[in-house]
Amino acid sequence: MVISSLAIIPSWLWPTSVPCIGVEGPVGGSHPITGLTAICLQSSSSDSNSEGNDVLEIWKGWSPSPPQFVLISAEMGLLERIKQFDAYSKPLEDFRVRTFAGGTVTIASSILIVWLFVTETMNYLQPEVAEQLFVDSSSADVRVDINFDVQFNKLPCFFISVDVMDISSDNQNDVQDSIFRQRIDAEGRNITGDPEKQAVNQNSTSTVTSSPTEAAKCGSCYGARDGCCNTCEDVKTAYHARGWQINDIETIEQCKSDAWVSQMREHQGEGCRLYGKVQVAKVSGNFHIAPGAAHSGHRAHFHDLHSVGPQKFDTTHTIRHLSFGPHFPGKVYPLDGKTFHAETGGIMFQYYLKVVPTMYHSLTDSETELDDSKLSYQYSITTNQKDIGGGASGLPGMFIQYEFSPLMVKYEEKQQSLSHFLVSLCAIIGGVFTVASLLDSFIYTSSRAIQRKIQINKLT
Repeated sequence: MVISSLAIIPSWLWPTSVPCIGVEGPVGGSHPITGLTAICLQSSSSDSNSEGNDVLEIWKGWSPSPPQFVLISAEMGLLERIKQFDAYSKPLEDFRVRTFAGGTVTIASSILIVWLFVTETMNYLQPEVAEQLFVDSSSADVRVDINFDVQFNKLPCFFISVDVMDISSDNQNDVQDSIFRQRIDAEGRNITGDPEKQAVNQNSTSTVTSSPTEAAKCGSCYGARDGCCNTCEDVKTAYHARGWQINDIETIEQCKSDAWVSQMREHQGEGCRLYGKVQVAKVSGNFHIAPGAAHSGHRAHFHDLHSVGPQKFDTTHTIRHLSFGPHFPGKVYPLDGKTFHAETGGIMFQYYLKVVPTMYHSLTDSETELDDSKLSYQYSITTNQKDIGGGASGLPGMFIQYEFSPLMVKYEEKQQSLSHFLVSLCAIIGGVFTVASLLDSFIYTSSRAIQRKIQINKLT
């Protein structure tokens, strides 16, 4: 019998009372616990029993083959001990069973892992946005831009006025700065020319001169007074003296040659696209687009329709864009692209907006303090329609009533940590792998049970 493999240990680990096989000559001996036989390799030291000088070679097995001495270091012995803690034991290749169901589950789980990995990576690259709500402490003196792009398909540009009024009596009539008008047809196509800043109601009512033949006639005052009203101005003066109102100037014979009536006929079927911005104070107010010349006085705001009946104005419109303040990522525009139809003429469209100041802080911004120049605004919307042609008070057109909220919303971008990203990836891979293993085990066990039952039924 010869030694097939050996392990070297210090001699002090071997009990002194147990003999061993010496180098000069074999002496029988075995360890009292392991039962292994050993031989002693003496060091050059004179004291062969000194601690750490003697080395024992423990027999690990026996073999009839020629002696093959393999010296295993103490470090290799430590690695062998670590193997005992392996919780992931590997079966031999010969004992592994591969099934179609297992392959299908593996492919499906791999695809799912890849898809979830890509999704999680995209979420990691996209910053998270945290939301905070607090009292608005920004300056009340700041001016707010109202950006708009509105299209009226049946309301001519020359008759439209853009006005602003608020509770601080800061009225802006017929705003021209930063507003452009584009003539369009009923289908929304541009007629001719580029958009221009056009003063509204620039044609004043002209006095119609009568020929000698017409002067000899006595025109009717339509019950406003006795006598003759030979011109349109005479009729208007008579009505004004009685406190009456001309509901439809086109029914007055003397006014058929009036400049406004002529303009209405000339631009009949035209529409108008208005776009630009107006600046308003940070208080509750009213921004409207309506026909007629705007006037303010004695704490009142009114529009002169030049005696054209409100039912003559079709205020059907499309709001292409409406916003308060600059754009920021994720900002929502509730009215953009909405079309509002007027079934009859003389409809007053009212929009009630609750405007919320909003601050957006991105990862690239260096300052985190409140900056009025970076303020934007979001709004919620409620709509209403009123038929002015039916006798209700008001004015046909588009009226936006806005009110600023005392609260502010702050959005702040935050980058997800790398550790959180790695943990998520591990959870995805481990979770899918575990579920796939359970599913494969269930399918395999079920199929084996069914096969055994079928075989038993065949035997019986």
